Amino acid sequence: YKYNMMLIDSKLPGITGPELLKYCKEHHPAIEVVIITGNPELEEAVSSLKIGAFDYLSKPFTVKKLLSTVEAALLHHEQVMAGMLGDGVRGLDANSIMQSFPEHRIVKTLGAGSTGVVIQLEKDKVPYALKILRPNAGWGMDEEAVSRFLREEKFLTRIDHSNVIKILQSGISKVGGFPYIIMEYVEGKVLTYYIKERRLTLEQKIYIISQIASALAAVHKFGVLHRDIKPGNVIVEDGYKIKLFDFGIAALKDNASGKKKNEVIGSPAYMAPEVFTNEFPVDNRADIFSLGILAYELITGIKPFQGQSVDSMIEAICTVRPVEPSKLVPELPECVQALLEGMLRKIPADRFSSASEVVAKINSFGKKSSESSLWIHLKNVIRGGKVWS
Repeated sequence: YKYNMMLIDSKLPGITGPELLKYCKEHHPAIEVVIITGNPELEEAVSSLKIGAFDYLSKPFTVKKLLSTVEAALLHHEQVMAGMLGDGVRGLDANSIMQSFPEHRIVKTLGAGSTGVVIQLEKDKVPYALKILRPNAGWGMDEEAVSRFLREEKFLTRIDHSNVIKILQSGISKVGGFPYIIMEYVEGKVLTYYIKERRLTLEQKIYIISQIASALAAVHKFGVLHRDIKPGNVIVEDGYKIKLFDFGIAALKDNASGKKKNEVIGSPAYMAPEVFTNEFPVDNRADIFSLGILAYELITGIKPFQGQSVDSMIEAICTVRPVEPSKLVPELPECVQALLEGMLRKIPADRFSSASEVVAKINSFGKKSSESSLWIHLKNVIRGGKVWS
């Protein structure tokens, strides 16, 4: 997927050209594929073009013919990329991006959310992630949306933590005038993938939760609330190291409750009761409640609060007591259940008072003999060094 085009023979060791073509078009559709053959077959040629080959060349052919085919394929690739990015950001084309960042190469679109689109760039063989505010999120029309988007850079440049994504550059592009942020590129999968796969051990799950809590402790230290803690905003790297990202709706603690009436900012399924009721001030403990929902889902495989609509989901968050985790995971240690309960209490004053307290709670696992086995496994997962400091 790092290549713009492929020139392949119809006969390859262990696979045919058309078979490789089919795989490419299913998994990396933007790659242009030109098939060459010394034994042209009409049926294979027709089939290859139907699958999506740019061209099917029969030997012998001249160098001029080969070069013209490659040039045409690369031009088509640019047009396809422009179309793909245009669909992703509704009107922004690849040319605007390429002109705004001439030293970078567009690799692919990594994903799209409610506020932005993330595109992988490459410079000097080093990958980066470019986040662009969606046009329909208000740039060019809504100064508040642009300000909120670019606020992410201001927050994160102040925070130097191994579990928080690093911001490298931000601003308004010279071509196209779109707000952007360039950040470090992290190779991995979002936590949502691991929750669906259900392959993680309890020790690995606790390790992930502790890292998110550690990241939140660093964020809260600078007076910042994340406000959108959910599995989709956590990238898991090799070794189950995590990066917390997407601070696009983050807020200073003093301004966290300053939203308009009936305005909910974030992902409702992972939000704290006080966000909806306005009964209590919204502070760092709202992020802790969100972490509790994430942790419950990660450990049990289901969300603690269910609802067939947004309204019923909100009502459950505000009024329903979740099923005890030990009933879903019978061998769950008492200390882990206490950890989840401490994060998911409805009244903010009854929860853990800080993310650091969550980390300290996890660090206390194993002080009782009944929990020593879990503690030993956790230390083995970490493979040396300090534990979640």
